[in-house]
Amino acid sequence: MCMRTGYRLAAALIFALMSGGALAAMAAQSWRIDETHTSIGFKLDATGFPTTRGQFRHYTGRIAIDLDRPASSSTSFTVESASVDVGSQSYNDFVKSAALLHVAKFPTLSFASTQVEKLDPRTARVTGNLTMLGVTKPIALTVNVEPDPSAKGPAKGRLAFSATATIRRSDFGMIFGLPLIDDTIEITVKTRALTDE
Repeated sequence: MCMRTGYRLAAALIFALMSGGALAAMAAQSWRIDETHTSIGFKLDATGFPTTRGQFRHYTGRIAIDLDRPASSSTSFTVESASVDVGSQSYNDFVKSAALLHVAKFPTLSFASTQVEKLDPRTARVTGNLTMLGVTKPIALTVNVEPDPSAKGPAKGRLAFSATATIRRSDFGMIFGLPLIDDTIEITVKTRALTDE
C-alpha cells in the first residue's frame, strides 16, 4: 500500500506545460502543493477480502516550471509513511509494520520526475523515480488536468489536476501475502498547486 505513492505532484507541471500561452509569464516559477486540497489514495485487492482503500495524510512537494524549456521543469515530493490511514487503528498498525511499509526503517516515500510528455490537450504522462522501502524504480503517472473551481483563471496562482498510476509492490521488495494479496497497487492523487506569490 503505498503511495501517494503519489506520485503526488508531478503534474501541476503538466498542466502548465499544456497551457502554453496563458501561462507564458510563469516560466521557471516555483510552485508548492496545497495540502488542504490534496488527497493521495491507493487501492489494493486481496483474495476473499474486500478491496482495501487508504490514503496518506502528510506530505510535501515542490514544482519548478520552465515553459520555454520544458525539459528543465521538474517536480518532487516526499510522503510520511506513518501517515497512512486505512480506516482502523489496528489495520493502520499492520500496514506500518515490517510486513508492508516498515515505517520504523523507512519513514518516507519519495518521487522525483525525470520526464514530462504531453499526450493530448488535457492529458500528459509524467515519468519519474519512486523510492519505497529503500528501493528506487521508475514509474509513469497519467495526469489529467481538471478545472479548479476556486480559481479565477489559469494565471491566478492555482493549478488543479489528478494523477493515476499502477505499481507492482514486489518491485520494491514488498512481498508479504503474495499471491493472496494482490501485487498490484492502484494510486490516485488529486491536488492543487499554488505559487508562492
